[in-house]
Amino acid sequence: MLFLAALTFLPYVVTRASTPLLERTITLNLEQERMDIALKKISQQGNFTFSYNPSNIDVSKIVSFSFSGQTVREVLDQLFAGTVQYKTRGSYVILTKAQATSAREFSGYVVDEATGQRLKNVSVYDPVSLSSAVTDAYGYFKIKIENPSPDVILAVSKQNYTDTIVAVASGRNGLLKIPISINRDKIEVIADSVGEKLRRFWEKNVMLAKSINVDNISDTIYRTTQFSLLPFIGTNHKLSGNVINDYSYNIFGGYSRGVRKLEIGGLFNLVREDMEGAQFAGVFNAVGGKTSGFQMAGIANLNLDTVKEAQVAGLINLNWNSTEKFSGAGFINLTHGNSRGVHLAGLGNVTIGEQDGTHMAGFFNLSTKASRPAQVAGFMNFAGGDVRGVQLSGLMNFAGGDIRGAQVGGLVNLAPRSIKGVQVSGLLNYATRIKGAQIGFLNIADSIKGVPFGFMSIVMKGYHQIEISADEIFYTNLAFRTGVRQFYNIFTVGAKPDTFSEDETFWSFGYGIGTSPRLNRWLSLSVDVTANQIMSGKGIDDGVNMLNKVYVGAELRPSKKIAFTVGITMNGYVTDTAYGPYPDLFTDYKPDIRYDHTYTNGMNLKTWWGGKIGLRLL
Repeated sequence: MLFLAALTFLPYVVTRASTPLLERTITLNLEQERMDIALKKISQQGNFTFSYNPSNIDVSKIVSFSFSGQTVREVLDQLFAGTVQYKTRGSYVILTKAQATSAREFSGYVVDEATGQRLKNVSVYDPVSLSSAVTDAYGYFKIKIENPSPDVILAVSKQNYTDTIVAVASGRNGLLKIPISINRDKIEVIADSVGEKLRRFWEKNVMLAKSINVDNISDTIYRTTQFSLLPFIGTNHKLSGNVINDYSYNIFGGYSRGVRKLEIGGLFNLVREDMEGAQFAGVFNAVGGKTSGFQMAGIANLNLDTVKEAQVAGLINLNWNSTEKFSGAGFINLTHGNSRGVHLAGLGNVTIGEQDGTHMAGFFNLSTKASRPAQVAGFMNFAGGDVRGVQLSGLMNFAGGDIRGAQVGGLVNLAPRSIKGVQVSGLLNYATRIKGAQIGFLNIADSIKGVPFGFMSIVMKGYHQIEISADEIFYTNLAFRTGVRQFYNIFTVGAKPDTFSEDETFWSFGYGIGTSPRLNRWLSLSVDVTANQIMSGKGIDDGVNMLNKVYVGAELRPSKKIAFTVGITMNGYVTDTAYGPYPDLFTDYKPDIRYDHTYTNGMNLKTWWGGKIGLRLL
């Protein structure tokens, strides 16, 4: 039975023991009691000991009071009417005589008007001096104001409650009891969106100086100038996050609601909302709202909203919303939104949105949407949307949308959609639809209104031919033409068998270019220039053995897939006289050599007129 009783009262004992001495509740009737006896009864019921000097307290004073469920603090306030100060140490409540100073202390409780429950984390502040306090777990606050006016106005604010103003007369002493009521219209429901998650992360991790006052106080306080050592250690005190300053000077770092003209920080500046004018920091600037003006930091500028005018950082500029005019960083500019103006970065510019301005980077530029007018990078440019202007890179350009302008890449240009302009690369150009030109080693397109220039151009809806032909020297030639009619590439192989000696069979392989303008629906002109290396059946000769041809002929197309060609050729045969005797090329037919000359470098050139006839498969 005793054990059960112990279990019943144990939670009460533990709770009371953990309650601060001044917050323990007293229910007591005092009728014509001496002060020392009254204090003894209070200490016995509160389970603590009073410590005081009898010379400072009139212990013989007779008092009569009735207390019901009131805290020790409230009891003492009524007993002494503000003439005694009290503090706790261990199990003692120490009473001392109140000292007269130029400062005034105001203390009391903030309670819910409807329930009477004492409220914790309530902001109580003086809008004039910016002195402030926050209620503890028992709803208690104490605020000290230096050189106050005769009548002090205290502002009381708590998240989801109605803001309250309390006027304290000059002669008023003792605890204040301030009731506040819930404001249903003020209750916020935070949407769990990406933006809200980011803002909460920003407040918690970037704005390291976030405080209860920031949550509670919605009113904005304006000050011309503030000085601080660190956040909350300065002229704006613990209300720093609620104050907008014209001028803000931070020795190491500072925290404010906003800046309207100038802010300088030795290490960092933290601004909850907007920054206007100029902001300088040795390490970083962080702004939760709009930035309008000039922003400079030794390492980073971090902004959660639009940045206008200019920002410069030694390492990185990170902006969650759009940027305008200029952004320069030694390492990277990152914008989660549209970017406008000039962006310069040692490594890269990243825009998760549209780029409207010139982006220049030592390594890469990336825009997930449209880009204009220019992307210039040492390595790569990437635009997920349309490009209006130019992409210029040392290695690669990519545009996910339509291009109106130019792609110039050291190695590769990729445009999966259309391009109206030009592609220039050292290796590969690819586009689906082109109105303009491609210049590169290899050009690939689905269709083109224009001309591709390169070693090989493949146009899916362009010009493709396989030609089987014979001329006066090589009786069997096979050629592949690819590109467009205005300009195409030619890849050729040929054979000249010798019926008397297998070792004397000649082979040729070569490359050329040509054009074939239409004269009418069934007749076209063909002009080809080719160069072919000749080798014997024994293998490739070490010496120069080149047969070069200029062909001018007609192409007759009786059907859509078949054409015939016939025309004349001007032949130039080049050999190296220093190499030694070549096998005789003219075994079956000896052309009429029109020119035969050996130059000082040992090269011999023979020219003659010839002809060609062939079948083309379209």
